[in-house]
Amino acid sequence: MSLRTLRIGGFVALATVLLSGCGKHPLDTFDTDGEKAELIADLFYPVLGVAIFVFIVVQSAIVYMVVKYRAPAPGPDDEVRPGGYPDDEYPGQNHGNTRLEILWTIVPTVMLAAISVFTLVSLFDLDDVEASEESLAITVVGQQWWWEFQYHLDGDTESPPDFVTANEMVIPVEVDVPLLITSRDVIHSYWIPRLNGKRDGVPGREHPWVIQANEVGRFAGQCTEFCGLSHAYMRMWTEAVSAADFDVWVENQLRTQPVLVEGDVGYDGQQLFVGNCQSCHVITGVTQRDRDGDGTPEVDTWDLYQGTDKYVDPAILTAGAAPNLTHFMTRQTFAGSFFDLYDADGDLNRAQLEAWIRNAPAEKPNNWENQQGMTPFTGLTADQVDDLVEYLTTLR
Repeated sequence: MSLRTLRIGGFVALATVLLSGCGKHPLDTFDTDGEKAELIADLFYPVLGVAIFVFIVVQSAIVYMVVKYRAPAPGPDDEVRPGGYPDDEYPGQNHGNTRLEILWTIVPTVMLAAISVFTLVSLFDLDDVEASEESLAITVVGQQWWWEFQYHLDGDTESPPDFVTANEMVIPVEVDVPLLITSRDVIHSYWIPRLNGKRDGVPGREHPWVIQANEVGRFAGQCTEFCGLSHAYMRMWTEAVSAADFDVWVENQLRTQPVLVEGDVGYDGQQLFVGNCQSCHVITGVTQRDRDGDGTPEVDTWDLYQGTDKYVDPAILTAGAAPNLTHFMTRQTFAGSFFDLYDADGDLNRAQLEAWIRNAPAEKPNNWENQQGMTPFTGLTADQVDDLVEYLTTLR
Protein backbone atom coordinates (compact mmCIF):
# COMPACT_ATOMS: atom_id res chain seq x y z
CA MET A 1 0.00 0.00 0.00
CA SER A 2 1.47 3.34 -1.03
CA LEU A 3 2.04 6.26 1.35
CA ARG A 4 -0.38 8.35 -0.72
CA THR A 5 -3.14 5.77 -0.26
CA LEU A 6 -2.52 5.70 3.49
CA ARG A 7 -2.75 9.48 3.68
CA ILE A 8 -6.01 9.57 1.74
CA GLY A 9 -7.44 6.79 3.90
CA GLY A 10 -6.39 8.58 7.09
CA PHE A 11 -7.92 11.85 5.89
CA VAL A 12 -11.21 10.13 5.00
CA ALA A 13 -11.34 8.39 8.39
CA LEU A 14 -10.65 11.65 10.25
CA ALA A 15 -13.22 13.55 8.20
CA THR A 16 -15.81 10.83 8.87
CA VAL A 17 -15.23 11.06 12.62
CA LEU A 18 -15.45 14.86 12.61
CA LEU A 19 -18.52 15.04 10.35
CA SER A 20 -20.35 12.41 12.41
CA GLY A 21 -20.51 14.94 15.23
CA CYS A 22 -22.12 17.56 13.02
CA GLY A 23 -25.84 17.92 12.67
CA LYS A 24 -28.79 20.12 13.39
CA HIS A 25 -29.54 18.31 16.65
CA PRO A 26 -26.38 16.41 17.70
CA LEU A 27 -26.79 13.64 20.26
CA ASP A 28 -24.40 14.68 23.02
CA THR A 29 -23.53 11.92 25.49
CA PHE A 30 -21.02 14.09 27.35
CA ASP A 31 -23.24 17.06 28.21
CA THR A 32 -25.41 15.25 30.76
CA ASP A 33 -28.59 16.75 32.22
CA GLY A 34 -30.09 13.84 34.17
CA GLU A 35 -29.03 11.76 37.16
CA LYS A 36 -28.98 8.52 35.16
CA ALA A 37 -26.92 10.09 32.38
CA GLU A 38 -24.50 11.45 34.97
CA LEU A 39 -24.17 7.96 36.42
CA ILE A 40 -23.18 6.64 32.99
CA ALA A 41 -20.66 9.47 32.52
CA ASP A 42 -19.17 8.87 35.98
CA LEU A 43 -18.41 5.30 34.90
CA PHE A 44 -17.29 6.16 31.39
CA TYR A 45 -14.58 8.70 32.20
CA PRO A 46 -12.55 6.55 34.68
CA VAL A 47 -12.76 3.54 32.35
CA LEU A 48 -11.64 5.74 29.47
CA GLY A 49 -8.72 6.95 31.60
CA VAL A 50 -7.67 3.37 32.35
CA ALA A 51 -7.95 2.46 28.66
CA ILE A 52 -5.79 5.44 27.66
CA PHE A 53 -3.19 4.51 30.31
CA VAL A 54 -3.02 0.91 29.07
CA PHE A 55 -2.80 2.09 25.47
CA ILE A 56 0.12 4.41 26.26
CA VAL A 57 2.00 1.72 28.24
CA VAL A 58 1.56 -0.95 25.57
CA GLN A 59 2.38 1.33 22.65
CA SER A 60 5.41 2.75 24.47
CA ALA A 61 6.72 -0.78 25.10
CA ILE A 62 6.24 -1.65 21.44
CA VAL A 63 8.04 1.50 20.24
CA TYR A 64 10.88 0.91 22.74
CA MET A 65 11.43 -2.67 21.54
CA VAL A 66 11.21 -1.70 17.90
CA VAL A 67 13.83 1.03 18.33
CA LYS A 68 16.18 -0.83 20.72
CA TYR A 69 16.20 -4.16 18.93
CA ARG A 70 15.87 -3.07 15.35
CA ALA A 71 18.22 -4.86 12.95
CA PRO A 72 21.15 -2.78 11.63
CA ALA A 73 21.61 -2.76 7.92
CA PRO A 74 24.15 -5.46 7.00
CA GLY A 75 27.39 -4.40 5.33
CA PRO A 76 28.41 -5.64 1.90
CA ASP A 77 30.77 -8.24 3.38
CA ASP A 78 28.55 -9.44 6.24
CA GLU A 79 27.19 -12.94 6.28
CA VAL A 80 23.48 -12.47 6.76
CA ARG A 81 21.51 -14.92 8.89
CA PRO A 82 17.72 -15.38 8.77
CA GLY A 83 16.03 -12.25 10.00
CA GLY A 84 18.51 -9.89 8.41
CA TYR A 85 21.09 -9.78 11.25
CA PRO A 86 24.80 -9.91 10.58
CA ASP A 87 26.23 -13.13 12.05
CA ASP A 88 28.22 -11.43 14.80
CA GLU A 89 25.36 -9.14 15.97
CA TYR A 90 22.48 -11.61 16.32
CA PRO A 91 20.81 -10.63 19.65
CA GLY A 92 20.63 -12.98 22.58
CA GLN A 93 17.34 -14.85 22.93
CA ASN A 94 15.28 -14.92 26.16
CA HIS A 95 12.69 -17.61 26.71
CA GLY A 96 10.35 -16.62 29.53
CA ASN A 97 10.60 -14.25 32.46
CA THR A 98 8.62 -15.43 35.46
CA ARG A 99 8.53 -12.06 37.22
CA LEU A 100 7.32 -10.20 34.15
CA GLU A 101 4.74 -12.83 33.34
CA ILE A 102 3.36 -12.68 36.88
CA LEU A 103 3.35 -8.87 36.70
CA TRP A 104 1.51 -8.59 33.41
CA THR A 105 -1.02 -11.18 34.54
CA ILE A 106 -1.78 -9.76 37.98
CA VAL A 107 -1.92 -6.07 37.04
CA PRO A 108 -4.52 -6.42 34.23
CA THR A 109 -6.52 -8.82 36.39
CA VAL A 110 -6.70 -6.32 39.23
CA MET A 111 -7.59 -3.49 36.84
CA LEU A 112 -10.35 -5.50 35.15
CA ALA A 113 -11.71 -6.64 38.52
CA ALA A 114 -11.94 -3.04 39.72
CA ILE A 115 -13.64 -1.94 36.48
CA SER A 116 -16.08 -4.87 36.77
CA VAL A 117 -17.07 -3.95 40.31
CA PHE A 118 -17.79 -0.31 39.45
CA THR A 119 -19.59 -1.36 36.25
CA LEU A 120 -21.87 -3.76 38.10
CA VAL A 121 -22.66 -1.13 40.74
CA SER A 122 -23.57 1.35 37.99
CA LEU A 123 -25.70 -1.23 36.15
CA PHE A 124 -27.64 -2.01 39.32
CA ASP A 125 -28.23 1.71 39.85
CA LEU A 126 -29.40 2.14 36.25
CA ASP A 127 -31.78 -0.79 36.62
CA ASP A 128 -33.35 0.83 39.66
CA VAL A 129 -36.51 1.94 37.91
CA GLU A 130 -38.51 2.69 41.04
CA ALA A 131 -39.30 6.31 40.25
CA SER A 132 -39.98 8.72 43.10
CA GLU A 133 -43.00 10.22 41.31
CA GLU A 134 -45.84 7.70 41.44
CA SER A 135 -48.61 10.00 40.19
CA LEU A 136 -47.30 9.99 36.61
CA ALA A 137 -46.26 7.20 34.28
CA ILE A 138 -45.78 7.14 30.51
CA THR A 139 -46.09 4.21 28.13
CA VAL A 140 -43.63 4.67 25.26
CA VAL A 141 -44.64 2.86 22.07
CA GLY A 142 -42.24 2.54 19.15
CA GLN A 143 -43.55 2.13 15.61
CA GLN A 144 -42.05 2.37 12.14
CA TRP A 145 -40.99 5.19 12.17
CA TRP A 146 -42.18 7.39 15.03
CA TRP A 147 -42.82 7.30 18.79
CA GLU A 148 -46.05 7.49 20.77
CA PHE A 149 -46.37 8.60 24.40
CA GLN A 150 -49.38 7.54 26.46
CA TYR A 151 -49.73 9.56 29.67
CA HIS A 152 -51.17 7.99 32.82
CA LEU A 153 -51.56 10.79 35.33
CA ASP A 154 -52.51 8.36 38.11
CA GLY A 155 -49.52 6.11 37.43
CA ASP A 156 -51.73 3.16 36.44
CA THR A 157 -50.45 1.93 33.08
CA GLU A 158 -52.98 -0.92 33.01
CA SER A 159 -55.86 1.51 32.51
CA PRO A 160 -56.45 3.61 29.36
CA PRO A 161 -54.24 6.71 29.21
CA ASP A 162 -55.48 10.16 30.11
CA PHE A 163 -54.14 11.47 26.81
CA VAL A 164 -51.71 10.54 24.02
CA THR A 165 -49.05 12.51 22.14
CA ALA A 166 -46.45 11.66 19.51
CA ASN A 167 -42.72 12.20 18.98
CA GLU A 168 -42.28 14.70 21.82
CA MET A 169 -42.45 13.77 25.49
CA VAL A 170 -43.03 16.59 27.98
CA ILE A 171 -42.01 15.98 31.61
CA PRO A 172 -41.72 18.11 34.76
CA VAL A 173 -38.15 19.09 35.63
CA GLU A 174 -36.33 17.36 38.52
CA VAL A 175 -38.88 14.54 38.70
CA ASP A 176 -38.22 10.83 38.09
CA VAL A 177 -40.80 9.78 35.52
CA PRO A 178 -41.34 6.01 35.12
CA LEU A 179 -41.60 4.73 31.56
CA LEU A 180 -42.86 1.47 30.10
CA ILE A 181 -41.22 0.97 26.71
CA THR A 182 -42.76 -1.34 24.11
CA SER A 183 -43.32 -1.63 20.35
CA ARG A 184 -46.10 -2.31 17.86
CA ASP A 185 -44.09 -3.93 15.10
CA VAL A 186 -40.32 -4.59 15.30
CA ILE A 187 -37.65 -3.96 17.94
CA HIS A 188 -36.89 -0.29 18.51
CA SER A 189 -34.64 1.36 21.10
CA TYR A 190 -35.47 4.53 23.00
CA TRP A 191 -32.52 6.82 23.75
CA ILE A 192 -32.30 10.39 25.05
CA PRO A 193 -28.53 10.48 25.64
CA ARG A 194 -28.42 13.58 27.84
CA LEU A 195 -30.99 12.08 30.23
CA ASN A 196 -30.39 8.30 30.30
CA GLY A 197 -29.06 5.32 28.39
CA LYS A 198 -30.88 3.14 25.86
CA ARG A 199 -33.85 0.84 26.47
CA ASP A 200 -35.26 -1.52 23.85
CA GLY A 201 -38.90 -1.51 22.83
CA VAL A 202 -39.88 -5.10 22.02
CA PRO A 203 -43.27 -6.23 20.66
CA GLY A 204 -45.32 -7.99 23.32
CA ARG A 205 -43.05 -6.92 26.17
CA GLU A 206 -42.80 -3.86 28.41
CA HIS A 207 -39.41 -2.71 29.61
CA PRO A 208 -39.43 -0.36 32.63
CA TRP A 209 -37.19 2.70 32.50
CA VAL A 210 -36.86 6.08 34.21
CA ILE A 211 -36.24 9.50 32.72
CA GLN A 212 -35.35 12.66 34.61
CA ALA A 213 -33.96 16.10 33.75
CA ASN A 214 -32.04 18.39 36.08
CA GLU A 215 -32.93 21.54 34.19
CA VAL A 216 -35.50 23.00 31.83
CA GLY A 217 -34.72 22.30 28.18
CA ARG A 218 -35.28 20.21 25.05
CA PHE A 219 -33.27 17.03 24.63
CA ALA A 220 -32.89 15.20 21.33
CA GLY A 221 -33.13 11.44 20.94
CA GLN A 222 -32.84 8.74 18.30
CA CYS A 223 -33.99 5.17 17.77
CA THR A 224 -30.82 3.09 18.16
CA GLU A 225 -32.05 -0.35 17.06
CA PHE A 226 -32.12 -0.80 13.29
CA CYS A 227 -35.82 -1.01 12.46
CA GLY A 228 -36.08 -0.75 8.70
CA LEU A 229 -36.11 1.76 5.87
CA SER A 230 -36.41 5.04 7.81
CA HIS A 231 -34.59 4.00 10.98
CA ALA A 232 -32.17 6.92 10.63
CA TYR A 233 -35.13 9.33 10.48
CA MET A 234 -36.89 7.99 13.58
CA ARG A 235 -36.19 10.73 16.09
CA MET A 236 -37.81 12.08 19.24
CA TRP A 237 -37.57 14.82 21.82
CA THR A 238 -37.99 15.09 25.55
CA GLU A 239 -38.87 18.56 26.84
CA ALA A 240 -38.44 19.30 30.55
CA VAL A 241 -40.56 22.18 31.86
CA SER A 242 -41.30 23.68 35.24
CA ALA A 243 -43.98 22.06 37.41
CA ALA A 244 -46.33 24.99 36.80
CA ASP A 245 -45.84 24.87 33.02
CA PHE A 246 -46.31 21.10 33.05
CA ASP A 247 -49.66 21.46 34.80
CA VAL A 248 -50.77 24.01 32.21
CA TRP A 249 -49.62 21.75 29.37
CA VAL A 250 -51.43 18.73 30.86
CA GLU A 251 -54.65 20.70 31.29
CA ASN A 252 -54.58 21.61 27.61
CA GLN A 253 -53.73 18.06 26.47
CA LEU A 254 -56.74 16.70 28.37
CA ARG A 255 -59.13 18.75 26.23
CA THR A 256 -60.87 17.09 23.32
CA GLN A 257 -61.29 19.04 20.11
CA PRO A 258 -64.67 20.53 19.20
CA VAL A 259 -66.44 19.49 16.04
CA LEU A 260 -66.42 22.47 13.68
CA VAL A 261 -69.59 23.52 11.92
CA GLU A 262 -70.00 25.14 8.54
CA GLY A 263 -68.67 28.68 8.63
CA ASP A 264 -65.96 27.92 11.22
CA VAL A 265 -62.32 28.43 10.27
CA GLY A 266 -60.97 25.05 9.20
CA TYR A 267 -64.38 23.43 8.58
CA ASP A 268 -63.60 22.37 4.99
CA GLY A 269 -60.28 20.89 6.13
CA GLN A 270 -62.04 19.01 8.93
CA GLN A 271 -64.35 17.37 6.38
CA LEU A 272 -61.37 16.38 4.24
CA PHE A 273 -59.57 15.01 7.29
CA VAL A 274 -62.54 12.87 8.32
CA GLY A 275 -62.89 11.58 4.77
CA ASN A 276 -59.22 10.81 4.14
CA CYS A 277 -57.28 10.55 7.39
CA GLN A 278 -59.36 9.19 10.25
CA SER A 279 -58.82 5.54 9.27
CA CYS A 280 -55.30 5.95 10.69
CA HIS A 281 -55.21 9.17 12.73
CA VAL A 282 -57.17 10.03 15.85
CA ILE A 283 -58.42 13.45 16.93
CA THR A 284 -60.32 12.88 20.15
CA GLY A 285 -63.73 14.49 20.05
CA VAL A 286 -63.79 14.65 16.23
CA THR A 287 -62.89 11.42 14.47
CA GLN A 288 -65.28 8.47 14.66
CA ARG A 289 -65.23 4.73 14.10
CA ASP A 290 -67.47 1.72 14.54
CA ARG A 291 -66.02 0.29 17.74
CA ASP A 292 -68.74 -2.29 18.39
CA GLY A 293 -69.18 -3.44 14.82
CA ASP A 294 -72.88 -2.61 14.85
CA GLY A 295 -72.70 -0.02 12.10
CA THR A 296 -72.95 2.92 14.53
CA PRO A 297 -69.81 5.11 14.63
CA GLU A 298 -68.70 6.46 18.00
CA VAL A 299 -66.63 9.58 18.62
CA ASP A 300 -63.04 8.71 19.48
CA THR A 301 -61.91 8.98 23.10
CA TRP A 302 -58.68 8.10 24.88
CA ASP A 303 -60.23 4.70 25.70
CA LEU A 304 -59.11 3.58 22.25
CA TYR A 305 -55.60 3.16 23.68
CA GLN A 306 -55.86 0.18 25.98
CA GLY A 307 -55.13 -3.51 26.28
CA THR A 308 -51.92 -5.45 26.68
CA ASP A 309 -50.47 -4.15 23.40
CA LYS A 310 -51.12 -0.51 24.37
CA TYR A 311 -52.60 0.51 21.04
CA VAL A 312 -55.82 0.69 19.14
CA ASP A 313 -57.40 -2.64 18.25
CA PRO A 314 -56.72 -3.32 14.52
CA ALA A 315 -60.36 -4.31 14.16
CA ILE A 316 -61.29 -0.78 15.16
CA LEU A 317 -58.53 1.17 13.44
CA THR A 318 -58.92 -0.14 9.91
CA ALA A 319 -55.60 0.96 8.40
CA GLY A 320 -53.05 0.84 11.22
CA ALA A 321 -52.08 3.23 13.98
CA ALA A 322 -50.71 6.68 13.16
CA PRO A 323 -49.73 9.66 15.38
CA ASN A 324 -52.55 11.10 17.47
CA LEU A 325 -53.10 14.66 16.20
CA THR A 326 -55.47 16.01 18.87
CA HIS A 327 -53.10 18.84 19.85
CA PHE A 328 -50.83 18.74 16.82
CA MET A 329 -49.93 22.44 16.86
CA THR A 330 -48.55 22.30 20.42
CA ARG A 331 -45.62 20.24 19.13
CA GLN A 332 -42.42 21.53 17.59
CA THR A 333 -41.84 18.71 15.10
CA PHE A 334 -43.72 16.22 12.92
CA ALA A 335 -43.10 13.12 10.77
CA GLY A 336 -41.21 11.25 13.48
CA SER A 337 -39.57 14.53 14.56
CA PHE A 338 -37.77 14.59 11.21
CA PHE A 339 -39.18 18.00 10.25
CA ASP A 340 -39.59 21.16 12.32
CA LEU A 341 -43.19 22.37 12.56
CA TYR A 342 -42.07 25.97 13.03
CA ASP A 343 -39.17 27.96 11.61
CA ALA A 344 -36.64 30.01 13.58
CA ASP A 345 -39.08 32.96 13.75
CA GLY A 346 -41.87 30.82 15.16
CA ASP A 347 -43.86 30.77 11.93
CA LEU A 348 -45.51 27.60 10.65
CA ASN A 349 -43.30 25.58 8.30
CA ARG A 350 -46.21 25.49 5.90
CA ALA A 351 -44.40 24.47 2.71
CA GLN A 352 -42.88 21.40 4.34
CA LEU A 353 -46.15 20.43 6.03
CA GLU A 354 -48.01 20.68 2.71
CA ALA A 355 -45.33 18.62 0.97
CA TRP A 356 -45.66 15.97 3.67
CA ILE A 357 -49.44 15.77 3.32
CA ARG A 358 -49.27 15.61 -0.46
CA ASN A 359 -46.58 12.92 -0.78
CA ALA A 360 -45.08 11.72 2.49
CA PRO A 361 -43.00 8.86 0.96
CA ALA A 362 -41.15 11.42 -1.18
CA GLU A 363 -40.20 13.39 1.95
CA LYS A 364 -39.31 10.45 4.21
CA PRO A 365 -38.91 6.91 2.80
CA ASN A 366 -41.55 4.40 3.89
CA ASN A 367 -43.44 1.27 2.85
CA TRP A 368 -46.93 2.74 2.85
CA GLU A 369 -48.28 -0.16 0.77
CA ASN A 370 -47.55 -2.37 3.80
CA GLN A 371 -48.97 0.18 6.27
CA GLN A 372 -45.44 1.22 7.28
CA GLY A 373 -45.60 4.98 6.96
CA MET A 374 -48.02 7.59 5.70
CA THR A 375 -49.96 7.10 2.47
CA PRO A 376 -49.36 9.59 -0.38
CA PHE A 377 -52.31 11.84 -1.26
CA THR A 378 -51.16 13.04 -4.65
CA GLY A 379 -54.78 13.25 -5.82
CA LEU A 380 -55.54 16.18 -3.53
CA THR A 381 -55.64 19.58 -5.16
CA ALA A 382 -53.55 22.49 -3.89
CA ASP A 383 -56.69 24.07 -2.41
CA GLN A 384 -57.57 20.86 -0.57
CA VAL A 385 -54.07 20.62 0.91
CA ASP A 386 -54.39 24.25 2.02
CA ASP A 387 -57.72 23.42 3.65
CA LEU A 388 -56.18 20.48 5.53
CA VAL A 389 -53.31 22.62 6.80
CA GLU A 390 -55.78 25.32 7.85
CA TYR A 391 -57.66 22.73 9.88
CA LEU A 392 -54.47 21.36 11.46
CA THR A 393 -53.61 24.86 12.66
CA THR A 394 -56.76 24.81 14.81
CA LEU A 395 -55.53 21.76 16.76
CA ARG A 396 -53.94 23.55 19.71
